[in-house]
Amino acid sequence: MRGLGALTALVLAPLALGAQATSEIRGDLPVPGSHLEVRLVTMGPGEAIWERFSHNAIWIRDTRSGTDVAYNWGIFDFRQEDFIQRLARGRMLYAMKGFDMGRMAADYRAQNRSVVVNALNLSPAQRLDLQRVVQAMDTDENRHYRYDYYRDNCSTRIRDVLDAVLGGQIRTQTEHLARGTTYRWHTRRLLAPVLWAYLGIQFVVGNTGDEELSAWDEMFLPLLLQRHLEEVRVEMEDGSMQPLLGASEILFASSREPIPTVPPDTFPRSLVWGLLIAAVFVFLGRLSARGSGAGTWGLAVLGGAWSALLGVLGSGLILAWIFTDHVFWRWNENLFQFNPLGLLLAFGLLAAARGRGTEGAVRWARLAAGLAVAGVVLQVLPGLDQINGDMLAMTVPAHLALAWAATRLVPARGTAPGSQP
Repeated sequence: MRGLGALTALVLAPLALGAQATSEIRGDLPVPGSHLEVRLVTMGPGEAIWERFSHNAIWIRDTRSGTDVAYNWGIFDFRQEDFIQRLARGRMLYAMKGFDMGRMAADYRAQNRSVVVNALNLSPAQRLDLQRVVQAMDTDENRHYRYDYYRDNCSTRIRDVLDAVLGGQIRTQTEHLARGTTYRWHTRRLLAPVLWAYLGIQFVVGNTGDEELSAWDEMFLPLLLQRHLEEVRVEMEDGSMQPLLGASEILFASSREPIPTVPPDTFPRSLVWGLLIAAVFVFLGRLSARGSGAGTWGLAVLGGAWSALLGVLGSGLILAWIFTDHVFWRWNENLFQFNPLGLLLAFGLLAAARGRGTEGAVRWARLAAGLAVAGVVLQVLPGLDQINGDMLAMTVPAHLALAWAATRLVPARGTAPGSQP
């Protein structure tokens, strides 16, 4: 890569000036591990959806061998065998691998993603232990792991390997610190600028995603791993307690907009959309009641399409709950609004428009509306408190309006549009 040597020198020069001397000795012999320097590398968010959550790595500089290796646990490959099937079933395989630090820093700089490093205050023995552990992982036999986007990802792997080397000191100091946040809360704020991803995560993440997180849990996000490790104190060989992380050193500052610190309030916007859909159904129901064929077929087609969409999505949720390992998709209260009843209602509306009786359409519409309302009312019960206001605002008004409109539907006279008399 052009200019790689210059960039590497630029990256390493200021660190070398402030780095801990590697001449630690015990008697006349160097202390094992004193030739190693260990740093946490934190990269800011990027453009792709999966890059919006930021990234990190462990950088080990070996002054004896002259290597600078950054160990990265966030590797996946779209060309991997059965990639789509594994993704759909919640059985994604990720991998870790060591890369040249200079080359990795250059890659992130080219993507306009910030790169920040912090020295890790580990004893020589702990540094050596860490190097042995990650080198053992960096093999074809051990590099792959079952990925969980919240509980076992690139950031939690770094947290866990550091915690193991430190004898559990990180977990002891962070697992009891309640943060007042949830997995959904963080995901909403990070995906807010991407509407389809934001709505998608609101739909698929169930009740489990609203459990309160500790500082330990929050470290599934690389930027929060760095922040929380700054508060961790570790016991040194002399018995003193010292900060685990040294001061932050910025290798590259991105020009991207800063990521949101809190999720947006999207409920009003969602409610407007829900009311607009409801208004369309009410309007078409009134037209149909006046004998308008356009109103009847408009209600049957648009109401049927809306109901079919909710039915398909709800069926997908049920299938994912039963047949996949997506733990956070389970216990999903959106099933009150999105469920297979929508498919029955879609067929019922089309049948009613053709004059085959409206009883079925009315029955399914009322049942679907009743379940949607139940999904709101039952949230007063313990354990049924999923944060799904966006989904409720968009669907409940439409369910109620469609149930009312179905009772006004008058079969169209003659034949369906486009058919021969």
